[in-house]
Amino acid sequence: MRTAAELLLWWGLLLLLNIVLISAVTPLEVAVGGGVALLAALGALAVRRASGAAPGGAARLAPALRAFPRTLLADTGRLALAVVSPGHRRSGFRAVRLAPGTGPAWAAALLSATPGAYVVDVDGQGLLVHALGHEPSALEGALTEAAE
Repeated sequence: MRTAAELLLWWGLLLLLNIVLISAVTPLEVAVGGGVALLAALGALAVRRASGAAPGGAARLAPALRAFPRTLLADTGRLALAVVSPGHRRSGFRAVRLAPGTGPAWAAALLSATPGAYVVDVDGQGLLVHALGHEPSALEGALTEAAE
């Protein structure tokens, strides 16, 4: 039952991400995206099992999902500014310590889905993130212990 729930969660998240990223939402695009999302969800499940990691908890999921659209818009603006003004290209690595009970796998996937951050390493309850800008995003704030 837990495996089915994890698979469904991955599938839903990946399908939602696909729908957000495609330009025209047609029935064919949704059907193909659903099939590809299922294959990717099976891959994510296999990778998680092979790594020996636990699926992770849903702590901070609701605040993270609420902060995602705001972060997506803000990071898109920061990225546009960095492209047109090379002086604003301040990026670097930083450690993000997740709040207890937060699943590192889904947190890393959600954070990496924004244009301003990419998770390069997961270490227990921490993420190593390459981010555009020095200030943490609203999504980072929702995922960390500071948000509690």
